Parts: sequence; structure tokens; C-alpha cells
Amino acid sequence: MIKVGFVGTGLIARSHARQLGVVDGAAIVACFDIDLERANSFAAEFGGSRVDSASAVIEQSDAVYVCTWTSEHPDLVAQVVAADKAIFCEKPLATTLGEAQAMTDAVSAAGVTNQVGLVLRHSPAFRWLQKQSQDDRYGSPMSLVFRDDQYIPIQGMYGSTWRSDPKRAGAGTLIEHSVHDLDLITWMLGPIETVSCHMANHHKIAGIEDQATVTLKARNGAHAVLVSVWHDVLSRPSQRRVELFKMGAVFGLEGDWNGPVTAELAPKESPVLLSGGELAEMAQSHDGLSTNPDAEFIAAVAEQRQAYPSFAIALEAHRIVHAAYQSAATDGAPILLG
Repeated sequence: MIKVGFVGTGLIARSHARQLGVVDGAAIVACFDIDLERANSFAAEFGGSRVDSASAVIEQSDAVYVCTWTSEHPDLVAQVVAADKAIFCEKPLATTLGEAQAMTDAVSAAGVTNQVGLVLRHSPAFRWLQKQSQDDRYGSPMSLVFRDDQYIPIQGMYGSTWRSDPKRAGAGTLIEHSVHDLDLITWMLGPIETVSCHMANHHKIAGIEDQATVTLKARNGAHAVLVSVWHDVLSRPSQRRVELFKMGAVFGLEGDWNGPVTAELAPKESPVLLSGGELAEMAQSHDGLSTNPDAEFIAAVAEQRQAYPSFAIALEAHRIVHAAYQSAATDGAPILLG
């Protein structure tokens, strides 16, 4: 039985705990949060004890989930690594590229099982789209258009007031939300060579951009445009729409987990429409992954191997995020990545 602890017991921690609830061989044994009422509620719902410190969680656990605000991640990950325990860290890894690099170096040197909350790599919809991006029957990728919008998460069901504080969050929609999207774009198109970005701040929260438009050029010549927006339309929590263009096909994704996904193909081939269970079965036949990233993490811990996606994968997304902020600070000047 893998003993699991949580540092931070907010919305995302509860999401992971629910996923762990269907995993054989894992039990939540301890949790800590600076909000005692929230921690007590978490323990009552998911099991284990509410303890008085992060160090107590680490001591009692085989694997630790770090689900605090972003600026706390580096220190907590360092404590978990020092205790030689497995680590699941929410995205983004840190508020700066330097810290993300140091965290990645630390887990690598220690050899501990590590995973990052880039959960959309387990999404059947994105796994299907990634497969299409690598299939050369219809040519190489030409362009990728990616729109991600969400009501600003300091309100509604998210209620993450810390996301209005750049000291704790780092910045706004690009690093806190669309680090997912930049990771997915890299996964589908391969290494990125050039990044250009413009940002805006309509909510007037200092240091927290609520609009970002990123243009990327991949090493293989494909182009991508990401539009990331935080608005005030509470009927729209996280929404993604993606279109991938090749010479002989156009692939679409609407709904970032269960689809639907579509393929409009060259003449004489029927269009494709997939969603739900059919989509999940097709994705699993391609890569064998579960749709439960927490189950995958526990399996990796039990087998004492690397988990997926790892800190090293997340670091690549952080490099692109860093370049985007550099570009935005210079009115969209292109940044070349090594």
C-alpha cells in the first residue's frame, strides 16, 4: 500500500484525491494546509489525518502531492527530495525558469519518482490529436491554432485569490493556466525555435496578465498561435479549441478531455467524429496510458520508476513560458530558443 500525503488541500488537491479514490494500492494518510478548516474537511472526505506541518506529511508518506500556490513549490519539493520520497508537483513547477531548472536537477540527481500536474497529456482528446500530428499520411503539420479561455480563477468555483498576487503566482494566464497549452503544442509539433508574444491586462491586477497571444515556430517549420484569455464569463470555465492543419487533413478538438474530435480528410475519405468512450479506447490502443494520471503516478511509485509527465518534460514548457514573457516585455520581439 502506497501511503500518500497532501500539502495543500484546495480544489486541485481534491481533484487528485478523488482520482486516487479509485486506485487500488494507495491510501491518503496525511494532509496539511494553512487553512485548518479546509484541511479538516479534506481529511474527513478523503481519509488520513490532518497534521500540523508539511514536514509531518512528508514523514508519514511514501509519496507527496504538492498542491500549494506556486511560489511554495520549490521549498516543498526540496523537502520531499531530501526525505527521498516520491513527488507529484502541481503545475507550474515554479514562478521562474531558474527555480524550475533547479527543481528538475534536484529530482534527477536524487532519482526520486516525479510527476507534474500536466494532466492533459492523459486526455484522450489530446492523445488522439497528438497521434494525428505524428502521422505522416497527410503530410507534416503546417499550422496549429490553439484557443484557451477561462473565467479568471480568483472567482467562481476556483476561488484562488492567491492568483491575483504575482509574488505567489508568478504572473497570470500564461504561466498559471496556459503552461498546459505550451506543453501540448511542443508535444504535437516538436521542439520550438522561435517565440513571440503580446500580453494585456484588462482586469488591472498588477503583474497578472489576463490575455496573451503567443506565436511559435517549430524546428520542423510548423507554426502555432496560442490565444489565452481570462475573462469574467462565469458560464465558461476552462474551454479549449484546437485546429491542426496538414496538406491533406484538418483535425479539430473541442472539449479538452472527452472531445469531440474531428478529422476532415482528403477526397474519397470519410470524415471522422469521435467522443467519449470510443475516443478513450482509441487513445489507449495507441499508447496504453490510463485516463487517470494519479493511477499512473501510483503505479510508477510502486514500481520505483519514472512517472509521466516528469519534471524534465515540464521544464521544456517553462523555457517557452520564460521566452514568451521576455518577448512581451520587448513588445513582441522574437526570442530564439537554443
